[in-house]
Amino acid sequence: MADVETRVELTCLLDFYGPLLTEHRREVLRLYCEEDLSLAEIAEQLSITRQGVSDALQKGRRQLADYEEKLGLAQRYRALGEEAQRCMRALDRVHAEGEDLESINEAREALQNILYER
Repeated sequence: MADVETRVELTCLLDFYGPLLTEHRREVLRLYCEEDLSLAEIAEQLSITRQGVSDALQKGRRQLADYEEKLGLAQRYRALGEEAQRCMRALDRVHAEGEDLESINEAREALQNILYER
């Protein structure tokens, strides 16, 4: 299970910081995370050695982790999502009438946009 969690985290970091990687590292990580290919399959597809794939993965992972440590974009994104969900739950508990209901519905719609239009 840890491998799946690692790949999910790598995919998230790749979404945020992938453009900062070299094209080669980005492609190796994409094939590993998104296509779920083995090192041997990636090596064959890219016409490089298995060791070359392993090196690119290791360097790419380290680079992505460094970017996240310095910039924290993925962590902030998750925190915003969690807060927006918390707001949605709070709004679900409110029982309002009249004008207040219209305002609450407007806030709810805005939060839905944050949550589902990422």
